[in-house]
Amino acid sequence: MSKKRVLIVDNDKDISLMLQHSLKMLGPEYEIVTVADAVTAISLIEKETFAVVITDYMMPVMTGVDLAMAVRRIAPETQVVLMTAYGTNNLRDTSKFLGLDGYLDKPFPLERVQEVVKRAAAQTRSEEKPLPQEKPRLSQAVYEQLRTLQNSAGVRCVLLITADGRPVQVVGQTAGFEVAGVSALVAANFLAAAELAKLLGNQAIFKSSYHEGENYNIYAHDVNKKLLLALVFDAKQKPGSVWFYTKQAAVALAQLLNQATPSPS
Repeated sequence: MSKKRVLIVDNDKDISLMLQHSLKMLGPEYEIVTVADAVTAISLIEKETFAVVITDYMMPVMTGVDLAMAVRRIAPETQVVLMTAYGTNNLRDTSKFLGLDGYLDKPFPLERVQEVVKRAAAQTRSEEKPLPQEKPRLSQAVYEQLRTLQNSAGVRCVLLITADGRPVQVVGQTAGFEVAGVSALVAANFLAAAELAKLLGNQAIFKSSYHEGENYNIYAHDVNKKLLLALVFDAKQKPGSVWFYTKQAAVALAQLLNQATPSPS
C-alpha cells in the first residue's frame, strides 16, 4: 500500500503536534510531515510528493492563501486544506475561488480534521508528478545583461525566474536565503496581483512589486509575462536607482528574448 503523505504547515508548534498525532491515528498508510513556515513547505513540495497540504492561514512572511497558490503551480495534483482562526466570508469565498480542497475554522474537533484529510487524500489524482520542466536556455547576452544590472543597481543579487516560480538564472550573492523559496514567493505575489488587477477592472496586470524588510528589500518586475526579474538589496539602499535600472533591464531583456525566439514560418 502506497503512503499517503500529508504536510502540515503551521508556525504554532502545539497545533502542529496535535494535528500530527490526530492524523497518525488514521492508520499506517498515512505519513505526516510538519514544517513551521510556507517557504520551507515550498522547498519540500518542490522535492517531494504530498497527497495533502494542510496549512494555517495566518503565518509570517507568507499566508496560507499565498502558499496554496504556489502549491497549485508546483504540484497541481496535491490537495490543499486551509485552516484559520480568522474565518470571514471573504476568506471562504477566496478559498472557493482558488478551488481549495478543504476549509477549517478554528477551533475544530479533531474528528473533523481527520474527515477532511481523508476525503482530500482520496481525491488526489493518481497520475505521476510531471518531471520538472527544462530551464530555458539563455544566451550569453542575457547573462551579461543580468550581470550589468547587478553592477549598475549595486544590489546583492539578481534572479531571473519563470512566471510559475522556477529560478532560471541567478547572479550575485545568495548565501543565507532559499533561492527556490524566494522565486516561488515572487511568482505567487505576481499571481495575486493579477487577480487584484481583475477585481479593480484593470485591463493589464501590475508590472512590479516591492517588499521592504529589516535587512533586505526585494523589487520584482515583469519581463515578458513569462519571466520576472527579482532584485535583493540592502534595506539601507535607496530603491529609486534599483527601480530605474531594473525597468531598463526588463525592456532590454524582453528585446533579447524576443530576438532569440524563432518566428513562425
